[in-house]
Amino acid sequence: MNKTALTYFLVALLISLSAKADDEAQTELRLNPKIEESRALARENYPFIRLDANKIIMNGADWGELRSRFAAARDSGELFSVVYLGDSHVQADFGGAVLRARLAHEANSAGRGLVIPFKLAGTNQPSDYGIHLHSAYLSAKLLKMPFTVEMPFTGIGIQPATAKARFEITAEEPFGLVRMHFRGASPSVASTRDLAMNRSVDFEYADSSVILARPTHRLLIEFEEADKTVFGGFELLNGNGGVLTHSIGNNGATYSSYANIDHFGPQIEALGADLVVIALGTNEAFGNTSEESLENDIDKLLAAIRRHNPKVNFLLVAPTECYRRTYRRRNGRRRAVGSTVNAKAARMKDVIRRYAEQNSIAFYDTYAVAGGSGSAAKMKAAKVLGADGVHFTAGGYRLWGALLADALIEELENEQASTSTK
Repeated sequence: MNKTALTYFLVALLISLSAKADDEAQTELRLNPKIEESRALARENYPFIRLDANKIIMNGADWGELRSRFAAARDSGELFSVVYLGDSHVQADFGGAVLRARLAHEANSAGRGLVIPFKLAGTNQPSDYGIHLHSAYLSAKLLKMPFTVEMPFTGIGIQPATAKARFEITAEEPFGLVRMHFRGASPSVASTRDLAMNRSVDFEYADSSVILARPTHRLLIEFEEADKTVFGGFELLNGNGGVLTHSIGNNGATYSSYANIDHFGPQIEALGADLVVIALGTNEAFGNTSEESLENDIDKLLAAIRRHNPKVNFLLVAPTECYRRTYRRRNGRRRAVGSTVNAKAARMKDVIRRYAEQNSIAFYDTYAVAGGSGSAAKMKAAKVLGADGVHFTAGGYRLWGALLADALIEELENEQASTSTK
């Protein structure tokens, strides 16, 4: 190799290593977000929000039966189940909590729904529940490969290291039924104890569900033969009809992350979803995902869900405009020097929108509601978007949860649309 060729090779190598380091830094930011606290103001206080765009774009999807089931939950005490699937925007649950509360207000609450042991796996967890395991265990997270245990559909897996294991579950909303979601063998339940009252509580155990004689906020469940089970989450119900909103979010998740979970479709079937809301696409905007591969990933995930849930309805949610960090080498060290708009987010949004249009799937255009191109700067100035330019502030998430709830409830209660589809 001559001197000129060697120089070109070294320059290319440095550029490649720098790009790899940049990608690793961006990945760390997305896998371990720091959500800033802020107060959510009324929608009118954010002039960049396009309220005229805050609606579900139906694309010819027939929600007639879905609206009837929602009305039955509201009027007759039937059960209506929503699965809110996404990435770090969903995991922290600031927006999901607003969506859950709003849907429950419209049609009553059937319980907290799915709670996932994020903290046991070493990641951030919503603040309205707690899960503690009184024994050693193995854990796995969706984005940390290879998995140390079988991966449940929740993207979090906890396998006790001992046959006897005691899970302590607390929640702000009282529950009288706990349904286990797991991989592997079904564990035996030895006893249950109401820790709020500090006494044992009678129970029945059938079909992986613990039915308590009385509701509680804080429960200790002692399992036997638990070392053959990988727990992915616990579904908390109050025994009433109404709406269950299950949030499943994992930092760094993409469409392919969930699609590649073994037996994802049959596992998620247990939640009995009437509607699956999928809010993904942000992380695809930071990786090497092409437009074609994203379309294939969407198709694969929806097919996996639909195969075992043929009557389920989907709502695809677009990502908003965001930033990515820029770096420069100074004195041999790589330093962050600023950020720039991540133009790929708009392209990923367009792929999701086109897929929804071509497949008659409902679509919610968060990108447009935020104001489209240039909205990232406005959101950041208004403290809706956080300092990292990717994650929203807590108030920002609550704002987006409220806006999504407005649009979704308006469509679910659209009697004119229901009548037109009969």
